[in-house]
Amino acid sequence: MKRRRTDQISSKRPFLFPYGEGGLEGAQLTLVEFSEHIKWTLHYHDRRFHTHETYPFVAFGIQQCRQALFSAQLQMQRCTFEHDAQLLSTVTVEKLQQAQHEEEAQKPISDPSVRLLRQHIYATSGRVMGSDKSRSQLRSQIWSTCIMLNPPMLWITINPCDLHDPIAQVFAGEQIDLDNFQSMLGLSKEIRAEHVAADPYAAAKFFHFTIHTVLETLFGVNVSGQRAVTTIGIFRQVSAYFGIVESQA
Repeated sequence: MKRRRTDQISSKRPFLFPYGEGGLEGAQLTLVEFSEHIKWTLHYHDRRFHTHETYPFVAFGIQQCRQALFSAQLQMQRCTFEHDAQLLSTVTVEKLQQAQHEEEAQKPISDPSVRLLRQHIYATSGRVMGSDKSRSQLRSQIWSTCIMLNPPMLWITINPCDLHDPIAQVFAGEQIDLDNFQSMLGLSKEIRAEHVAADPYAAAKFFHFTIHTVLETLFGVNVSGQRAVTTIGIFRQVSAYFGIVESQA
């Protein structure tokens, strides 16, 4: 019984923060924001965080929830929120069903309380990464860019394959000499697929590395933070570009 109990305890031993220190939003001398702390853990040298089965996805979900709550807090601080709350309290299941039927019939929603509810939901979800409303806001930015600088001259989809590219394997921790690389030797396609599946952070890093390399070497666009500097590329100097990462749910 003692041996079995020891095995159970060892199987539940903390892995990400084994000494109970350095946890997210723990007691620290310097306050570190949640998102910045997540970025730090994903850059940790032994790759324990971004190869964990659930850590990156749970952290992303928490970040989305916090963005939604912060956006809802902003909505509640508006001077018209008390009046809106009284109107929202009149929403019933019957009104929502009626609004559903109206939308299916491609008619405008007639009930003002349901329209207000939808307005608040759109305003809240617009600040959440990956939401439908955030993509709708990007669409508005694309239209405004077209109005200012004319329609785009080039529309392309860049879809790098992370399963067969040795750079992705390097990001996943494999020791590969890219200066003396032989495509017919090395890892099998099954092993390469296992490495990418086990390390989604490496796959995302490879994707962004490829996109930034294409922008910089072919189009002369160098992005640093919120600033983009353009030089002469294969299509001369680019006036503007708009790049969206397609969400695969």
